[in-house]
Amino acid sequence: MSTMARSIRAKVTRQGERPVLLDIRSSTLLIVFTVAMAIFTDLFPYAVIVPVLPYALPERTGVPRDSVQRWMSVSLAAFGASVLVFSPIWGVLADRIQSRRAPMLAGLFLLGASTLLLTLMNSVAMMVAGRVLQGMTGALTWAVGLALVVDTVDPKHIGQAMGWIGTSMSWAALSAPLLGGVVYGKGGWYQVWAMCYALIAGDIVLRFVIIEKKRAKKWQTVESEPVSRSTTDDKEKEQSSSQSADRDPEASLTPAPGTGQVTLGGILRMLKNPRLIAAFWGCVVESSIQTAFDAIIPLQVETLFGWDSIGAGLIFLPFIIPTFLSPVAGSLGDRYGAKWLTTFGFFLSTPFLICLRFVSENTIQHKVMLCGLLFGIGLGITCTMGPLMAEISWSMKDNRKESQLEREPIALAYALYNVAYAVGCMVGPLLGGFIRDQHGWPTVGWALAILTSFTGVTQLLWIGGPLKLRSQRLAPTAEAL
Repeated sequence: MSTMARSIRAKVTRQGERPVLLDIRSSTLLIVFTVAMAIFTDLFPYAVIVPVLPYALPERTGVPRDSVQRWMSVSLAAFGASVLVFSPIWGVLADRIQSRRAPMLAGLFLLGASTLLLTLMNSVAMMVAGRVLQGMTGALTWAVGLALVVDTVDPKHIGQAMGWIGTSMSWAALSAPLLGGVVYGKGGWYQVWAMCYALIAGDIVLRFVIIEKKRAKKWQTVESEPVSRSTTDDKEKEQSSSQSADRDPEASLTPAPGTGQVTLGGILRMLKNPRLIAAFWGCVVESSIQTAFDAIIPLQVETLFGWDSIGAGLIFLPFIIPTFLSPVAGSLGDRYGAKWLTTFGFFLSTPFLICLRFVSENTIQHKVMLCGLLFGIGLGITCTMGPLMAEISWSMKDNRKESQLEREPIALAYALYNVAYAVGCMVGPLLGGFIRDQHGWPTVGWALAILTSFTGVTQLLWIGGPLKLRSQRLAPTAEAL
């Protein structure tokens, strides 16, 4: 009976046979799009209720109006704490598991559970628990997804690919509040979550469709090699062993060759690299700014301008528009390195953050001013996101021999990127919310401007290598990959 069952399963799943549309399903374009979509889908439920909570939280949980800012900041910080805790765990596991696709499929379960919990939310505890689950699935998808992109994309085009990933992250973090506010104002609470379930359905299809390039090569190599009589026996043995290993490659939990050689000493040596630390610090500040705005902008426009959830969502539009340039920023990073782009981006954001203090009246001029300032800040962030993600890959490859690793632990590196992003997710809402409550809106801009100006200096000194070595490192950026 078991033999018959295995035979039927093999026929249904086409085990040992060339998968349908193999070239398309293993194409770089589809894999990068799938990872971008996965990250977008993970972040969308996190951000979609940002402009909604100030209005829905008192209604659904009974939280007093004067406590809304505190609980919004706490829920966002819970998400960041969850990413902080689980990112290293998922990163180590992902580097020890042969398939990148398998953990991405597992992340769908956590994504569905977190979305359902928030949909049915009727207490603060449910909201915080939902945010924690969102952090778990986000940590898993980001670490494994970004590692899959590095596995797939030509090293010379990593920056451009990360630019597209950065675009998806920005669009999720910034378009979700816009759509959430509008849909909540026109439809209601459950209509907001209907958008999330539609995205999850599409994400499920894409995650099942893709085939990793390292798996696709097993069929492509066999088809490209001529079969001669003298090598027939050897090829039959090779094909037999390949089929036995590939009966269920997505479910394989055996360590991939060279990926399980991650030691604590190697990780510590990796973290001593100033270039990598500077990239992580840039990610902390970048996410701090984004999540600080998530926590304070909806309440600020409600208090100052008297806007409802629709206005609170639409105000994020100026912040979104510059993200169209993320792939361009990534391509420039591939060509010229990340140093000057990230330095320019953080320094560009600084004066716009300082000028937020001048938005203080309920007039058309001040509303236009706020939109312009948010556009400038968004443009600065766009210049940093893709190059910083690519810089992590570049610095890991350059630092591999020094860390004495058999190969660079890419999933772990991007798990540490998630840790940096998570620290920003915790610091941003708490810092922004606390400063606004205790010292007022004008001080928020000053505090964030201090962060960006200091970070611009760190990027100038260490991103891409020490500043004095920049002339030596600029040319071999692609060769070092």
